[in-house]
Amino acid sequence: REMSNSILVLDDVDQLCAGSGPNGYSNIMLATLRALLRTPPASTLTAKAGGHSESKMGEVKSIHILAATSRSDAACVTLHELFDETVVVPLLSDSKAVTKLLSDAMISGALVSVEPMAELMINRLKSVGVKSALRLAERAVVSASISGTSRDDLGSAQLTALAEILEDLAGDEVTAQ
Repeated sequence: REMSNSILVLDDVDQLCAGSGPNGYSNIMLATLRALLRTPPASTLTAKAGGHSESKMGEVKSIHILAATSRSDAACVTLHELFDETVVVPLLSDSKAVTKLLSDAMISGALVSVEPMAELMINRLKSVGVKSALRLAERAVVSASISGTSRDDLGSAQLTALAEILEDLAGDEVTAQ
């Protein structure tokens, strides 16, 4: 709060607010989140809309709060009223979009077989969320690196690891039903 411009990121905000209240949320946590969102940064004389305020020294302070959730119902029903703007990122349903995501988001060189991994995800899952795609790719990279595979065989090992992870995921879903 003492910084002139701040960003607070709340990942899985629906989990932070989970409870036994309406729609599965804690009334206390929702009230706390509301208070956080409307409270201007500390050491201010006047608060202005949008989290901006002017300090005693005349400098403008702001706090921007970004919240993410994997549950579209949380973003659209319960939590959207707390934030100025709600953006729902659609599921990725083609391998080109997943390839672009993995290419842009993963550490350069970590994924050896980006396109085949993207195709495998879409072929098995039909559509995938951004966060899920990144988690799957990260797990495949780690699994392949743990196996002690040489750099030449790393792409093949990553694809094999991803296939095993997706197989486990499918088995877990069947078991859950």
